[in-house]
Amino acid sequence: MKVLLVEDNIGLNASLKEILELNGYIVDGAFDADEALNFLQNSFYDVIILDVMLPDIDGFTLLKLIREKGIKTPVIMLTAKDQLRDKVKGLELGADDYITKPFEVEELLARIKAVARRSSVEKSDVVKIDDLEVDLSSRKVKKDGKEIDLTPKLFCILEQLVRNRGKIVTYEMLYSKCWEITEVPSNETLRANIKLLRKLIDPEKKIIKTISGVGYRID
Repeated sequence: MKVLLVEDNIGLNASLKEILELNGYIVDGAFDADEALNFLQNSFYDVIILDVMLPDIDGFTLLKLIREKGIKTPVIMLTAKDQLRDKVKGLELGADDYITKPFEVEELLARIKAVARRSSVEKSDVVKIDDLEVDLSSRKVKKDGKEIDLTPKLFCILEQLVRNRGKIVTYEMLYSKCWEITEVPSNETLRANIKLLRKLIDPEKKIIKTISGVGYRID
């Protein structure tokens, strides 16, 4: 199981990472929102452990950004605060659980297992288009029954097209959903990503339609 740990305290980040790895988890440690978003842009995770008190962008804002990007990975909020309004705010923004510092390691491990278990039993959202199968819950793609390995960005582009099947997905919609707020994408960059996506899942160009000057569509 792969975990993204977002904690700005260097010592706590290191110790939690070590403990989780000793318990069999694969862990990436981020110290701020930008680093966390970069990890999420380039890898998939089973659970995110997110500290509320981060520098620059706090954990609540980061959680909102994560959910707005359509990332449904279970999130456990980690904080020194023990106020009801903070817990409610986190849960309303899409957190799956909340743990207050200081805590016992056994409690954190139990909560990780619990949210991962709840996530795994959620109903799959599988869309089939010709010989293409897209599981929006597990973020897996198959063509002719064979699994296709897509980067997070390519999957994000495909996901927007699939969720809006039959509708035009504009360049701007793809930029807002699949590129970081710090990135400055161009039509050329998007076309390059579409070209690669087609090569992997639609070499015959039957599925992804280009709407010249506007965007793309899957029928």
